[in-house]
Amino acid sequence: MPEEVTERPICIVEDSPPVRKLMEVLLAREGFSVVSFGRGEEVIDWLRHHRPLALLCDLVLPDIHGVEILRVLRSLPEGNKIPAIAVTGLSQESERQHYLQMGFDAYIVKPLSVATFAHEVQRVIKRKQAVESYERL
Repeated sequence: MPEEVTERPICIVEDSPPVRKLMEVLLAREGFSVVSFGRGEEVIDWLRHHRPLALLCDLVLPDIHGVEILRVLRSLPEGNKIPAIAVTGLSQESERQHYLQMGFDAYIVKPLSVATFAHEVQRVIKRKQAVESYERL
């Protein structure tokens, strides 16, 4: 894992405490720093003052839809450079395509795979970093 992976935390917003804890544990086990929230408004406040390595966002939250969180992220300085991953129980291919078109960089369907979740997240981060490096050329 590259050194820059641990410099900034991965930001999780997930309203289910067991799922949120599972994501935290799986990512921490791979060396990632993690900050997590159970409500959308909390993460929006945090995003206005911090730049995470990536955003993992449930789409269906009790207070706000995940797309609104994505819009806030993308409106911030450098917000387009932060990988945003939808992590959701919505499993239809048409839903996946819709949310990728809305601007998420990746789409992970719950239930999470303990074996592959952290590696999927790491792959998305590396892909986004590679695109950013290429665009700077």
